[in-house]
Amino acid sequence: MRTQWMIIVALQAAAFSTPGLAADMSPGLWEITLESRVAAQPGFVPEPFRIKQCLTAADTRDPSALLGGIANPGASGCSYSDKSYSGNIFRFSMLCGGSFGIKSRGEVAFSANTINGTISAIVDVGGEKTELSNKISARRLGGC
Repeated sequence: MRTQWMIIVALQAAAFSTPGLAADMSPGLWEITLESRVAAQPGFVPEPFRIKQCLTAADTRDPSALLGGIANPGASGCSYSDKSYSGNIFRFSMLCGGSFGIKSRGEVAFSANTINGTISAIVDVGGEKTELSNKISARRLGGC
């Protein structure tokens, strides 16, 4: 069972390797970190997933593109059921099908040099519903 959780966490981490943020963000080299926790296994603390990625001006125009990366292997047919912007905060709900049906909601704040937010997800693993809590953060490191 622990292996299944590790696969889910790894799949969600891989989802965040797709660029696309917000118009108020600065292009450049960004370090993006995703920390995941499984509600049913509080002692299971996987290492944070970190990537460094160069974001162009075009990449920084839509936060939903980054978060839409939840459509990872094992999830398909992902679509937003709700998304809204209020100043520098992006809120959303999303549904994904596939072998790991994912229902998530989140809130992400962004600035020119940082991103901070939370994403709660319910994942279907072999017919068993599992709750995940994810913390996403990012910081601009400089030019590419």
